[in-house]
Amino acid sequence: MKVLIDGENLRHQLAYILHEHGKLTGKNAYFSFDMQAFLSEALRSDAIEPLYYTTRIKQPREHVPVRLQKQIDAISGANRRWVADLTNGGVRVIKAGYLRVRESSACVHCGKKTLVLQEKGVDVRVATDLVTSSGADKQVVLVSSDSDLIPALETAKKSGVYTYYLCYAGWLNRSISSAAHKTITFDDALVLKHFRGKK
Repeated sequence: MKVLIDGENLRHQLAYILHEHGKLTGKNAYFSFDMQAFLSEALRSDAIEPLYYTTRIKQPREHVPVRLQKQIDAISGANRRWVADLTNGGVRVIKAGYLRVRESSACVHCGKKTLVLQEKGVDVRVATDLVTSSGADKQVVLVSSDSDLIPALETAKKSGVYTYYLCYAGWLNRSISSAAHKTITFDDALVLKHFRGKK
């Protein structure tokens, strides 16, 4: 069974839970996590093929404020370690998009624009693989709460694939849940069980 994971989406959910329980100081902090065991237990199956979609960090060509550059460097370093851990744990990592610096919309109060980090491309690749892999797989699990993936999930379902939606119980997306055959949720206890700590 293929498990298609919107990496930043899932990692954000995990970090949120760990932060709420005092295990992390911030959502971008590096932590070690047994992803393979977590997914196997959540899905109650050892016959899984996890595909973790993540971004390449695109360093800005133009000058950015020191604070933002430090944030980019911190995210980049944590991402490298996280990807290495996943790969060593038997999870296939697919670099599918970019995390890049862009200018924000103007503030409605002062008109000022700032530089922010934006992810691009991961949802498109997940959707593409969800549709194209559906012919070969009888079961596919989507691990993302991004509503943009609903059409791809419905296409896979129509092609005869049994579709699962896996998410954190506190952040269930009802539209995605309705589009999938079955929804499986995980709770804080399962995340804490597979947390290996900070390094």
